[in-house]
This record gives sequence, structure tokens and C-alpha cells, in this order.
Amino acid sequence: MIGPPRAWIADLHPRLRPVLAAMLAAGVALTVLGVAADLAGLWSSLPFLTNLVSALTGALFGIPVAVAVVQRLLQAQTDATDRAAAWRQATRSVHEMRIAAHALSRADGAAADLARHLARCDAALGEAREWADRALTAKPRPRRARASMYQRTYLRQVLALHEAARQALDVYASTGLAAPTAGSTLERIRSEAVFLHHQVRPAVLRLGDPWLPQPQAAAIEQVDDTFPAGLSRTGATRVRAVEQLLAAVPAAQLAALLPEADEARGGLPDPDRPLPLPTVQTLMELRAGLGLLSTQLDRARRITEVVDGIQQAVDDSCRSSRRATTG
Repeated sequence: MIGPPRAWIADLHPRLRPVLAAMLAAGVALTVLGVAADLAGLWSSLPFLTNLVSALTGALFGIPVAVAVVQRLLQAQTDATDRAAAWRQATRSVHEMRIAAHALSRADGAAADLARHLARCDAALGEAREWADRALTAKPRPRRARASMYQRTYLRQVLALHEAARQALDVYASTGLAAPTAGSTLERIRSEAVFLHHQVRPAVLRLGDPWLPQPQAAAIEQVDDTFPAGLSRTGATRVRAVEQLLAAVPAAQLAALLPEADEARGGLPDPDRPLPLPTVQTLMELRAGLGLLSTQLDRARRITEVVDGIQQAVDDSCRSSRRATTG
């Protein structure tokens, strides 16, 4: 970690280099003069001066070497300290990202529950489409009259789809993505990613350590693609759209039209109004809206997986840097 001697010279202050070079040159000159004086026998009668010149010659060689070596050791220690501090910042930052990411995709098993309810919606929608032509083209009937077999079968599938859609919406509402704090949670992930890329990464590269592997480095760099700022707002908009479609399918009124006995329908309001049968198009729009919510939840899950990968990469790089420093 100390590096070659040439690097030592490069690390010296520009004003210090000529001073040390002059000291070395003076040391060489005194060495040559001292050797010549020894050969001529000039030092034999001057022991004090001999020791003084010898000590000065040694100092002219020793001081520059000591300055270069000590400065290099101090620089190495400073780099090691800065390197450890940079990786501590990276570890802290990615830890905050992980907490926020798991809060965003909160609710264990939410994806599986949502998929199960969507499968029920698909089954009910398939059945409704089979009976739709006969039910919707049948002669209009007033509410006080019992619906035809086709209409009753169609109504049952509509109600099954409505119930499954409501349960799917409840599952989505239990996740962190639907929480009021989802926007701030996502912003925290984004801000920590920006800090990693613009603050920690330059410090790590300046100190000579490799940055994260390419997939994790690209995820941090492309913050708008990896952690889209409008994810929570888009989810809220889609929830409102699904709720409006659910409100357009009057489940309670439709359920009241199913009883076989005429007296069960005797107390219905507006008994002469026709049956309010929703169209297949409305049901398909409802199912499509639920599919978009499932996509939102899947995006939150992928964000969590990306953040977990970044944390693993930071931990591995931190251990590698520590081994290189202490090894």
C-alpha cells in the first residue's frame, strides 16, 4: 500500500522537492570531499571536525529519506482512514435504502394474495363473457320481475368479480406502496442512491479502490429508471380509477335482484326500472385496472431486490478493501 519510491517523490510538496534535492546533492559533494581528504590524510589531526563533517554528511542523506518515508507512511495511513470512512458512508447509506425499500413493499405474501384474487377475477370474467350476449340482449325486465336464467347467471359472475376485485384492492392497500408515506419513502431511496453515486463513488475511486460491480453501479447511476419518483403517485391514481369502476358496478343492488322468490324483490326501490346490468367492457376495464396495480406492486418488489443486491455488493467491496488494507 506504500507504493514505489517514485510515488514517494510525487507526493512531496513542490516547494519541498528542491530543498531535499539540494540536501542530497550537498551530501554527495561532502562525501566526495571527505573521501578525497581521507586519501590525502587531512583528517588525522582534526578529529572533532572529522566527526562534525561526517555527522553533517549523514544528516544530508538521512533527512530527505526520512521526510519522504515518513510522509509516505502518513499518507498511507490517511488514505486507509479515508477509505474506511468512505465505505462506512456507503454501508450506512445502503442500509437506509434497504429499510426504505422493504417498507415500500411491506406486507408478506401480498403479491401471492393479489395474484389469487386476480385469478378469481379472470375466472368470473370468463364466465360472464360466455353469458353476456344472451343476458345483455334479452328483453329488458323490470326489477320487480325475476331475471331470466341468463341474466341471473351473468349477475352471479359480475358479483363474483366485484368481490374478488374489492379483496384485491384491500390487499394492495395493505402494502407500503399504498401508504401515505410511500412518496417520502421512495424519495429517501432516491436521495441515498444519488449520495452514493455523486459523493461516495468519487471518494472510493480517488483512493484506488474499485467501485461496485456494473449492474449495481448502473442501478445507482440511473436513479430515475431504477427508482421512479412517480411510482407512488401513479399507484394512487390507479387505485382511484379502480374504485370508480367498482362504484360503477352497483353490487348491493345487483345482489338484491337475484332471489328466486318474487316477495324477496317486492321492497326494491323503483321496481319498474330495468335491471342495471353492467357491460362486459366495464368488467374488462376493472380487471385491467387491477392488473396495473399488480404491476405497481411487482415494481416495488423489484426495487427491493435491486437494493438488496446493492447492499450485498457494498458489503463485499467493503470486506475486500479491509483485507487489502490490513493484508
